[in-house]
Amino acid sequence: MRGFIGGLVMGLVIGVVLAVTAPGSKTSDPSLNTGQSSSRLTNSNNTEKPVKWKLASAFPSEMPLSGSLGLTLIDRLKKISSGKIDVEFHEPGALVPTLDLFEAVASGTVDAGLASSQFWGDKSAAFELFGAVPFGPDIASHLAWFRHHGGQTLYEEIYHRNNIHSLICGVTGAAGAGWFDHPIKELKDLKGLKIAATGLAARVYRFIGATTVSLAPADILTALKEKKVDGVAYSTPAADEFLKLTDYAKYYYFPGWFQQAGFIDFMINLTKWQELSSSQQKIIETACMANMEYSLAAGEAGQFDALKNIVIRGVDVKKFPPKITLALKRAWLEVAKTRASANKDFRRVINSLKNFREDYSIWQELGKI
Repeated sequence: MRGFIGGLVMGLVIGVVLAVTAPGSKTSDPSLNTGQSSSRLTNSNNTEKPVKWKLASAFPSEMPLSGSLGLTLIDRLKKISSGKIDVEFHEPGALVPTLDLFEAVASGTVDAGLASSQFWGDKSAAFELFGAVPFGPDIASHLAWFRHHGGQTLYEEIYHRNNIHSLICGVTGAAGAGWFDHPIKELKDLKGLKIAATGLAARVYRFIGATTVSLAPADILTALKEKKVDGVAYSTPAADEFLKLTDYAKYYYFPGWFQQAGFIDFMINLTKWQELSSSQQKIIETACMANMEYSLAAGEAGQFDALKNIVIRGVDVKKFPPKITLALKRAWLEVAKTRASANKDFRRVINSLKNFREDYSIWQELGKI
């Protein structure tokens, strides 16, 4: 066996040497070319049409990360492209109502949008899984699945089916379990409440007996202020603090059972995406990857300060009793089972993620402290 492996390696080495040194062979090192590639790239860039898009955001530009990432992205694109990719940011509702953003991008009414895919569960049940997974993986393992174990292929396939090309352009960490105007000590304390929630968090809260309302982020505070809802399950402490939920709810619960990791989507009309040159597409992809790195670090860095400010404002921050968290987990398993049985997209995505997590758990057990 050792001799076989040694022979195989030697054969590969000889083959590579022959390929590189053979007359007429081409090197793959761009730095050794005579300038032809650079000339072709320049010519290609000269024929590219400048991009001027309107971007409608689901998140206010002043909202930490979720909103400010839109402005950060636009700035990156302008600088990397030397001004040839110019995207104009529009606040929530300025061009179209936030919950109509999906249709607006798909139809080309707006060129692009910034949102969370968990808003689009009525378009495909699988979108809710890309937004946030109850009792799901942390951001590192979630990205590992997405990039290298089939998640991105499924994500793009489902978006393309709806005439949208979408890129992950930001990440968020763990969310709070919810804000309430009274203590939650027993599971029965959640039953009958009206909770502002979206995606799978809403489905689980409904399963245990609550009523849920889907609201755009900008509408949540008004609903809480006017007592149209009794609680809010939205996002991270920094985002929740920005929405000023501390003014009207004095109990903030954890753990982040419905979101350990969240994705922020940069949705682009598919036709407009396909009209771009390959280099323009790569610029956008690169800018989004930079946004992801920035949001990962900045998001985690800012959560303690947000929690400190929340406590200073008189909010009681605590964890759900273990029996409530366990009941929520059992409810999630039932919701997931029902959704997977009823919807092929959901079933494909959750099975892909489940298979990855089963394998990854072995590495976690061995390698992680």
